Amino acid sequence: MANGILKYKKYQKKDNNNPNSEPLWYARAVQDRTVDFDGLVTHMSEHNSPYSRGVIHGVLTDMLDCVKELVLDGKNVRLGDLGLFSINLKTKGAVAAEDWKVASHLKGVRLNVRNTKMWSNTELRNSCTLQELSKYSGGEETPAEEGEADDAAA
Repeated sequence: MANGILKYKKYQKKDNNNPNSEPLWYARAVQDRTVDFDGLVTHMSEHNSPYSRGVIHGVLTDMLDCVKELVLDGKNVRLGDLGLFSINLKTKGAVAAEDWKVASHLKGVRLNVRNTKMWSNTELRNSCTLQELSKYSGGEETPAEEGEADDAAA
């Protein structure tokens, strides 16, 4: 697996269960850009691939359509080491089974992606270096020094 630099920002937040608590500092992963579908296709075709952008685009488009079809048909789809795709329901409870109705108790349908061994939380943490996007002084944000990385933060 390739190594990368995961960028983060610190933020302060009170404990939701105790509104009178002192706010604590946490870190949040920050993405500095989004690679769209065409960007992924180009990236893949530039990695010494014998396949053209068009072939990669077509195969990935067909794969996405098939994954959606299979998942909506109630199947789990494992895409190698990327993850296991499945559907999950968000629902409200009913007192009795016969009282539970889709119209009133279904709150949402969600796509789940569960990681695999290669993409496990431990493996991801071991494969990246953390870099703070900005520093904080007395609760105020100040720009991070260029090239500064923090491997200890998690």
